[in-house]
Amino acid sequence: MLRYWDSPPWSERVCAERFIVACRQMAEEGTGTRLAMERVSDGTFLGWCSLNRWNPDYRSASMGYCLDDAAWGHGYATEAAHALLQWAFDTLDLNRVQAEADTHNVGSARLLEKLGFVREGTLREDCVVNGEVSDSWVYGLISREWRPSSEAKDQVR
Repeated sequence: MLRYWDSPPWSERVCAERFIVACRQMAEEGTGTRLAMERVSDGTFLGWCSLNRWNPDYRSASMGYCLDDAAWGHGYATEAAHALLQWAFDTLDLNRVQAEADTHNVGSARLLEKLGFVREGTLREDCVVNGEVSDSWVYGLISREWRPSSEAKDQVR
């Protein structure tokens, strides 16, 4: 689940508890939201998808997601990210959503591009993944570039 994550897997319950507190705080402060993804057929937890760093003055936010390895390649991240983006642009009236992907995470880059994101640059030696310094690609999606929902659904499935 954490192959491209910039922190090691949590081995202590306190780490998960801190994460949950941070998620609640983000929602209470109105700076973002993190949503759990589960498979409809059996309720299995698949991962999460988030909008964070909301900036009402600039009408912008960042999007992120993290899925269990077993959930990769089934379209779950595409479906969740599409729904989150539709909410971001149609309900929150954001102008821009940004996302980042480790340069080794080709699947994540492909997902972002399929959703309409444009690669805008590279953050060199941006994070440490599994003890290795790694670069990140920065992607942006502007509201006027967001495809109408019915057209986008046809393209992401």
